[in-house]
Amino acid sequence: MTNRSNCRQIWLSVAFLAVTIQPLAFAQPEQDDDPALQILTSATNPERDKRPDVEETVHAPGLAPPDSDRMRVTLSFMGGYIHDSSVASLGYERQGRIGYGIVNVSGRLTDALSYVFEVNPVNESSPLPACGEEDFFYPNTPQDFGPRVRCHPDGRFRVDDYRSVALDPMNQQGPIRQAYFRYDTGGFGLQFGRFVLPLGFGWEEVGSFTAKDAPHIQRINAESNFGLSIAREFGPVTATAAAFLGDGNKFRDYDYFYFQDGSLDSNSTLSTLLSARMKPFQDLDLRASWKKGHTGSKVERLPNYWASKRNDNAVVLSAQYRVSPFVRVFGELAHYTWGITRTSAEMLGFNTEPIHKPGYYIGADLSFPITDNVRVGTVMTREELSRDDSLVSFLSQSGYNVVLGKHEKSIAYRLYADFGDHLTLGIIRNNVWNPYAWISGIEEMSIRPGIERQGNEKWGIVALFRVR
Repeated sequence: MTNRSNCRQIWLSVAFLAVTIQPLAFAQPEQDDDPALQILTSATNPERDKRPDVEETVHAPGLAPPDSDRMRVTLSFMGGYIHDSSVASLGYERQGRIGYGIVNVSGRLTDALSYVFEVNPVNESSPLPACGEEDFFYPNTPQDFGPRVRCHPDGRFRVDDYRSVALDPMNQQGPIRQAYFRYDTGGFGLQFGRFVLPLGFGWEEVGSFTAKDAPHIQRINAESNFGLSIAREFGPVTATAAAFLGDGNKFRDYDYFYFQDGSLDSNSTLSTLLSARMKPFQDLDLRASWKKGHTGSKVERLPNYWASKRNDNAVVLSAQYRVSPFVRVFGELAHYTWGITRTSAEMLGFNTEPIHKPGYYIGADLSFPITDNVRVGTVMTREELSRDDSLVSFLSQSGYNVVLGKHEKSIAYRLYADFGDHLTLGIIRNNVWNPYAWISGIEEMSIRPGIERQGNEKWGIVALFRVR
C-alpha cells in the first residue's frame, strides 16, 4: 500500500472517530414527550395515567450482575479493525477481530480471603505449526523428528511475535486467563493459582490498546502463569516474590516444543521472580523486576533445536511520572537472557553462549477533558530492542544471511477518547522496522522483480468496553 493510501485511511479513521465522539459528548437528555413512547408507557403501565401525582421509573428489562463483597461480576471487551502488513501475503492484511471478551468473577469470602476467576474464550496468542510455502521461510514448520505433528493451514498467520493475528498478547490456559485465591493480613499477602506476573507495566496500564500497537517489551512481559507469590508492604514499597512453572513464555524464543499445549509444564524446575514497587509520592511510580528461569527441557531421546531447554531471564526497570492531570511520561529498560542452555547446546552442536536481548521504550500520554464524562488524548511510544533470539542465532550459524546484533525499532501513535469508565475508542498507527522480516514468513526469502515488500506497518480502529 502506498503512503498516500495510508494517509487517506488514517484521515478516514480520524473522521470516523470525530463523528462518533460528537453526538456522544454533546447529546442532551431527551424529554419524555415522544407520542409513541407515551402510548407504549400507557399501555404497559395503565396505573400511571390514573395516578399522575406518583412518579414512577421505568427500567429497561435485564439482569443486574451480582455486586457484593462476596461476588462481583465485571465484563471487558476489546476489538478492532486492523490493517497489519505482516500478514498481507495472501490478502489478509485487514481484519476485524475480537481481542478479548473477559468475564471476571471476584469476591471476598472473609476479611482476609479473596478470589479471582477470569475467563476469556478468545485465545489466539499461541503459534500453530505451519504447512510451509514455496519461496517462504517459516520457523514453525514441523521438524522431521520428534512426535508426529500435523501442520495447520492457519500456521502461516500464527508464527511468532512478528507475524500473528492476535490482538491480545496474554497467554492463557485454554479459556482461563486467571484463577487464584489471595490471603491478606497485616501488610502480608499470599496468592496461589494462575495469575499475571508483576513484570513491568501492563500494556493497557500505560496506554497501549492491542498487540499491534504495544511495544515488544510490553508484549514479552505480558505473562500469566501458575504458581505462588508472596507480597509484603514496607511503607511506600511493596515487594513480591513468586515461584511459578515458567513455560508460559517459551514460544517467544521459538521454543515450539513439538507444538504441545503451551500451558503444560515441560520444565523440570520452577522459575522465580522478585519485584518491587515504590511510590515515594503520589505522582511517581517506580518498579523493578528480576526473573530467573528456563523453558522447555533437554530431551535426549528426541534432540531438536526447536524443542530444547532455554534460558528465560529478565531484568526490567520501569518508571512513570504524572507531570500534571493532563500529562504523564513513562518508560522501561529491559534486558532479557534467552537462548538454549549450555547442556542442550553441547548436545545439539550449537553455540553455548546465552543470547542477550537489551532494549528500552519511552512514551508520553497527553489528554484533555471535553466534558465531565469525555476525555480525548494521544499516547506516543518509541522503542528500540535487540532482534537477537534463538531463531536469529540458529540462522546465523546455519549459512543464512543473518547476523546477531541487529535491532528492531518502532514508533507508535494512538488517538483515543474515553467516555466515562465504560467506553474507549481509539485509532492506532505503529511504524515498525524489522531487520529480518523474511525469517518470520512475512516476505519471500528472495524478493522477485515486481513483488512489493510487505513490511510491518499497522494501523486501525479499536474499541474497549467495560461493565463494572
